[in-house]
Amino acid sequence: MESRRKVMILDDNILDVMEVEQNLQGGGYQVVHLATPNGALSKIEYERPEILLVDVAMKRLNIDDLLGSLQASPDYDEMVIVAYSDMDADKLQQFCVDNEMNGYFCKSMDVTQIGGFLDKFYEY
Repeated sequence: MESRRKVMILDDNILDVMEVEQNLQGGGYQVVHLATPNGALSKIEYERPEILLVDVAMKRLNIDDLLGSLQASPDYDEMVIVAYSDMDADKLQQFCVDNEMNGYFCKSMDVTQIGGFLDKFYEY
């Protein structure tokens, strides 16, 4: 049996989380989530997701510290980090480029496409 890829959603909007979670689980992903930035790094260390879907505009989240810690650790070299936010698409894209993130998915995009979007990171 093929193992399912684990996605962690770091977002404080529970409605967005539920919608994304439903679509990803339907696409064969295992989903865990965290609705508060408190202990985010510890939760990531414990869960070891292959993909981190993070709302970069989440209240109280120091995204610079989180990304810095993840990118500095060789333990997370293979983890795909995707920005997920309601930020304007051009700004979100530039944020990803500036912070060396793997990609972005705007909350205004069709959420039913998110599984296919994440699958593209694993097509070789």
